[in-house]
Amino acid sequence: MTTNWTLPRTISQYAEPGGEDGHVTWLEVDNFNSLKAFDGKSVRTTRDLIHIAREPRHDIKEKTYYLKITNFNFINLPETVNGIELKISMNRSGRITDETIQLCKNDVIIGDNHASLNLDLIKIYGSETDMWGTNLTMQDIQDPSFGIVLRFQSHPNWPHKNSPLVDSVELRIH
Repeated sequence: MTTNWTLPRTISQYAEPGGEDGHVTWLEVDNFNSLKAFDGKSVRTTRDLIHIAREPRHDIKEKTYYLKITNFNFINLPETVNGIELKISMNRSGRITDETIQLCKNDVIIGDNHASLNLDLIKIYGSETDMWGTNLTMQDIQDPSFGIVLRFQSHPNWPHKNSPLVDSVELRIH
């Protein structure tokens, strides 16, 4: 049995230690409600991310704050966890790539980072047999602190000035 794609109920943002001033925050309108329901609205950063090419060692490339997305209300869970899938729908403006795409539990990032430079509008991470390098149990999946941590960055190869526009983040359990 596989669950339906499920939306989160809790979303927060945070900076990496020391990155509070150097990274771009998310525009937190209505406590990120547009990511908790399909309402046709996007979540964006408070300003555009930039990549200024100067020379490879001195390029300026920006990152977003982390988005911690948890508290999924899964229905019809299988008896055991065999795989986890994440679906992100977003407009990357052809220049915004992943930096961190990882699972989390109890405020700790766990497992493999599935980040890639792929710029597809809809990306699916994981599979029906991918456990993301973890040994999660059904009890872990049902814990409200279980979820995903996301962070995006300027594309490392192409100079630009763009904001990520995230439409939805959904998980599915196999």
